[in-house]
Amino acid sequence: YEVAQVLRTFERLHMLMKAANTSFFMGNLREARNAFHDALGLFTLVDNSKAIGIANNNLGNVMLTMYRTMKRTAMPTLFGLSSCALIQEGCTYFKHSIDTGEEAIERINQEEGFTENYLIFMQQLSNRYFNRALFLLTVRDDHPDPRGAEQQGRMDLCTCKDMDREVVDNGDREGFKGDKDVYFELLLGRIKGILLLMKMGYEDEWGIDELFDGARTALVSALENPNHTLFRDLEPAGQMQRLDSALIEYYLMLAARDVDDEYPPREEFLEKASFIAVRMLFEDEYVIGDAAMVALKALIERTTQSATLNELCGADPSDVQSALFQCRQMVNETMLLSYASRDVVSRESTAAANLGDFSMESYT
Repeated sequence: YEVAQVLRTFERLHMLMKAANTSFFMGNLREARNAFHDALGLFTLVDNSKAIGIANNNLGNVMLTMYRTMKRTAMPTLFGLSSCALIQEGCTYFKHSIDTGEEAIERINQEEGFTENYLIFMQQLSNRYFNRALFLLTVRDDHPDPRGAEQQGRMDLCTCKDMDREVVDNGDREGFKGDKDVYFELLLGRIKGILLLMKMGYEDEWGIDELFDGARTALVSALENPNHTLFRDLEPAGQMQRLDSALIEYYLMLAARDVDDEYPPREEFLEKASFIAVRMLFEDEYVIGDAAMVALKALIERTTQSATLNELCGADPSDVQSALFQCRQMVNETMLLSYASRDVVSRESTAAANLGDFSMESYT
């Protein structure tokens, strides 16, 4: 009877976490927060340290998403939380998630040594450091100690980068290679996170070019196998579009920088961005909505800033720009159809929950 009761308890916890994650990605942040909070209470009751760390990590990500939603909607509070209270909760959740991760990896090291299991837990812990870095660097201006938040965020990024490198360097030797689809998603998440930080004015201390190279290598390797798990839910062209759209964003960001001897002329970055955009829009049969919007933005900036009549095959630049604007408007309207019946907070919550830069965890 006791064994059956324990099994039912863990089945309930598994379903609760699954429902919470589903609510989160659908933009139902209030439901997700309440479900994760309930799960954390139950995990604490049964003293499951692994699950406690998972729940804390996910709650921290909920706080980050709520903060981003508040900023996008200019709301002073969200679900009864002010930005100050939200930041305090987020800091607590991330601290607990990292503390439990550090304790777990130390225990595994003592019991098993440097094994495959150790590397798996190290990657999970690395993700949590990256999540906290994104949180602290995002909320810095509203944090009670802005300088301390930035310093800790930068330290977390360095810790995460070192752990990522250690997992990759030691993976083959210890027999842990990780699934290529997982590795690609990991690198793409890092890329999106660094891009967001750069948009906020932070310097690229990670080396985002290295991340792009790694993601492209993983994708090319996966293309050798048509049945690869990376293409289970999205065709190869779609996965390439996800990576290419991030690269376009990067080039547009570099093109928007002030003229500096350290960087090539902005026209060079616009040309690179537009070249990728043209390939995507003309070669691929279907294009992901978000990727199409980024590609069209690159082409509009290119035709506005530096495109020549020869490049436009003699067409009037104003006519080309008008056609591109109309195309972007049609894509945008199509994408908005799925949000037509939702309010502003719900729309922004869904967008913030699906940026793809932080790592949510599941309980299995």
